[in-house]
Amino acid sequence: SKNIAAVKREQRKPQEGSLYYRANRKAWVALVTVTDENGNRIQRTRQIKVDRKTKNPPDEAIRALEELKKLRSSGRMLRDISTVKELIEDWLSSIRVKGPNQGEGLARATYEQYESIALHQVIPHLGKMKVEELTRVKVDRWLRDLEASTYRRTNGIVVAYSAATLRRCRGVLAMALDRAIKDGIVSRNAARESEVPGGRPRPEKHALSEQQAASLIESSCGTNLGPLWALMITTGLRRGEAVGLRWSDYDGESIVVTSQIKMEGKRIVRGELKTERSRRRIHLPDFLIDDLEDHRKLQGVMAQKDGRDLPELIFANSKGKAIRPDNLRNYFLAACRKAGIEPHPDGRAWSVHELRHTAASQLLNDRVPMQIVSRTLGHSSITITMDVYAHLTNEDGKVVADSMSKRYGSKKRRK
Repeated sequence: SKNIAAVKREQRKPQEGSLYYRANRKAWVALVTVTDENGNRIQRTRQIKVDRKTKNPPDEAIRALEELKKLRSSGRMLRDISTVKELIEDWLSSIRVKGPNQGEGLARATYEQYESIALHQVIPHLGKMKVEELTRVKVDRWLRDLEASTYRRTNGIVVAYSAATLRRCRGVLAMALDRAIKDGIVSRNAARESEVPGGRPRPEKHALSEQQAASLIESSCGTNLGPLWALMITTGLRRGEAVGLRWSDYDGESIVVTSQIKMEGKRIVRGELKTERSRRRIHLPDFLIDDLEDHRKLQGVMAQKDGRDLPELIFANSKGKAIRPDNLRNYFLAACRKAGIEPHPDGRAWSVHELRHTAASQLLNDRVPMQIVSRTLGHSSITITMDVYAHLTNEDGKVVADSMSKRYGSKKRRK
């Protein structure tokens, strides 16, 4: 006799729904599609967690599919959500994630962030609550509890929740409820009605001084990654943008930023830029052009010595392959030590991302117009540039005061 799972799998027709294994969730998923009153196709799923992948779906998954089919035939499909946990899991399973070849959908890193927040901040606190019992007051209380608590980062450090993290927690719940409203499960979005949470303030952005930046560029000149540090200091490129640059993106005078290198799980992939305005052309200072030309010659010599072609990437590892963005920190810390750059006063080490802040600081100190700074950094709007780097322009008030003093200071006030 055949296994019941195998029989059900063979007899099932496309219109009867489907069962498939989802490796990243370690679960078999039962899926049925229903059409609402507006003609929109909506997918309903149930996930059955398993210890390991099996050739055929377990009986529990098949029963879940049969239950979904019964709900569809009874017209109750759109209201088959009872708890917040089910609501969140249903929303997560509906998200389309971009594959390796891109296409439409959510970036995998963003999806994993949503999933992590759902599993660690939302479901443990609100998961057992009935969806219809979720109110603005209860959402406010949940956010206040998070604000008063701490969590452990992956590096082991225990910190309080930042305002940005609390907003993301609220946002995840709000997005799940938005979908529930469209499906007719709820009529109001308690998360969007809640108060925007506080949390610890955003840490102040730090930048290398001009002397420190010059020391880093000088001491790393001639090394494999010397031109990378100089490039990030003078252009403000993001980490993934910088390590993702190819020689085809460089024309001898400028670079064109069209993509970036990033991590998807443990894999290095080439992906889209953070925003549409991140796609940009940046002209390079003369000294950096000279450094890049020397770097290309050295790279060619090393490649010939190893019996391989010149790497496609401007900045590659010893094998000519992409540098892992998360490994760049160790190289950077070694470069800082060589340059004699001490850690921050509180003992915190400098981060690669602070080279981007260094570029912004230098441009703003030189009174480069904010619009140009924003375009150079690849921000989606000038508002973001002003919000992130407003503290770097605190001297603007003195500039205005000095201007008015020169204009009117020598004139005696009329009595």
